[in-house]
Amino acid sequence: MTDRHAEADDRRAVIEETAVGWFVRMRGEDADQLRAEFDAWIDASPEHRKAYDWAQRHFGASEILKTPAPSKIRQTKRHWGWLAAGTAVAAAVLLAINLNPPFRAPVANNGPEAIQPGSSLATAHGEIRIFRLTDGSSVTLDSDSRIEVAMNDSERRLRLLGGKARVAVARERRPFIVEAGAGAVETEEALFDIGFNRPNRILVSLVSGKAAIGGLVQPAAYYRGSQPLMMGRPMAYSAGSFDPSPFTGHIADDRDWPSGWVEYREISLGALVAEANRYAAPPIRLDDPETGALKVSGRFKLTDTETFASRTAELFDLTVSQRPDGTYLTRR
Repeated sequence: MTDRHAEADDRRAVIEETAVGWFVRMRGEDADQLRAEFDAWIDASPEHRKAYDWAQRHFGASEILKTPAPSKIRQTKRHWGWLAAGTAVAAAVLLAINLNPPFRAPVANNGPEAIQPGSSLATAHGEIRIFRLTDGSSVTLDSDSRIEVAMNDSERRLRLLGGKARVAVARERRPFIVEAGAGAVETEEALFDIGFNRPNRILVSLVSGKAAIGGLVQPAAYYRGSQPLMMGRPMAYSAGSFDPSPFTGHIADDRDWPSGWVEYREISLGALVAEANRYAAPPIRLDDPETGALKVSGRFKLTDTETFASRTAELFDLTVSQRPDGTYLTRR
């Protein structure tokens, strides 16, 4: 693929992300005030209309994700016992709670000279940040993540030391390699996620393009050749040894995680709170284990801790209290 095609793909990705943002914003409380700006964006290009139509088709089935009306909240409260039994999926879909514009990750520097080879890139707790590399590629780091950059005349190489990264690889003559634990992803041009699913487990997911995954150093008798990654089929391997296998755990639709959004189906409230706590400071805490066992589904903006906590409490008839060690959600 030529550089011109790569630039076109990047442009389409930006338009699609903007379209999703408008889809969410125009279902929020500020829709009337934003109407003129939205119409101007739609009319600016046929590509904008096409991308917005795609967003409507993709997320249209989730219209009930808007903030519940007071009558629906009251009905949910009357059925608290039913929710505690762990069958709250239909009601908990209402938990896709933040209808503000999607989180925009700050860019390290607009110039391609922003990140030099030999740099160590890192994010603080709760931070999502985009870094531009000298070759035109970019790395988006999730909260509490760190990656090292090493480039020379023959290759471009990164090493993920912790957390999670989305890597957008620009095509050029040098291969692009991202190491994590005992494995590595190699590509000429691709968009993929790589991260520590658990402290000793690496998860790799191809978003677009072509890439292969292989081990770094292994005895010849146990050698595993590289294998292509497939979109929609995440692969996992242990950090200490390269033993790749299809990921069979709970898979969330996290294609929009750089904007703070993740979509879950049938996740426990305790696990969802744990995901939100990757961005929260101080953390959100549940007083009652039974509350944590409730099942929820929906599209959630994890980076807005205050709204996440307040809407979760509203739906499940919990109270929110601030204490020195965190934000507590407690049964009434």
